[in-house]
Amino acid sequence: MKITMFTSARNGMPYLERCLESILVAAEGLDVEILYADACSTDGSAECAARLIGAANVRVEPDQGFGDAVNRLFTRCTGDVVGTLPADDLLAPDALRHVAAAFEANPRAGWGVGLYEIVDAEERPIRPLHTNYKNFAIRHFHPWWLMAENILPWVSFFIRRDFRLEVGDLINEKECLANDYDYFIRCTKRSRPLIIPHVLGRWRYHATSNSGSQMRRMSHDAWKVCRSHTSNPLLLGLNAICSTRNAFLFDKVG
Repeated sequence: MKITMFTSARNGMPYLERCLESILVAAEGLDVEILYADACSTDGSAECAARLIGAANVRVEPDQGFGDAVNRLFTRCTGDVVGTLPADDLLAPDALRHVAAAFEANPRAGWGVGLYEIVDAEERPIRPLHTNYKNFAIRHFHPWWLMAENILPWVSFFIRRDFRLEVGDLINEKECLANDYDYFIRCTKRSRPLIIPHVLGRWRYHATSNSGSQMRRMSHDAWKVCRSHTSNPLLLGLNAICSTRNAFLFDKVG
């Protein structure tokens, strides 16, 4: 099985280097394609990526954000299964082995999600209560729970290329910072995820990330996403409560 990993950035240093290194470690001994889109960085991001994964796998062009870059990268991928890792996040060392084994054992699964960790700018684990809660929710996934709040992490999300064609493109995050949440709901409407019971990704929570700097807007956008997919007053009410809670809990980095 071939896996494609995407990432993109504009001025992604210093985190981009560690992101790509984590993918390279996870890819050892496997058939993995690594693609990077650079939105005309001025900090050496494109040069760093070319050094690590080869210039042929790097594309430099303006984009409208991570979602737009991923949508463009998808047209270039050749893997059976695709993962998209934000440039400030990390893959766990054995992540891709677990992903390959899970999808090979479940050939009808269109998409899958694994467990994750939250780390700070220095890659130290933080917020264990929140992490344990989300991992519990992943292990016990239910579509209603997903409608009540976004319980799935982008850093451990993988999708078959043919299923990705069915689901379609990501919304651009300039229009919706909760575009990952919208995508998870759209995937769930077609099939439930394959749950991979291993830590696959590490979400880096820091002051300059969207989650670290725009959590209030992200939480509001999550409620708007929920409203676009359901009119159930109970689910809308639960989502409003959870979105407000997340905005409060993650309002300050640390």
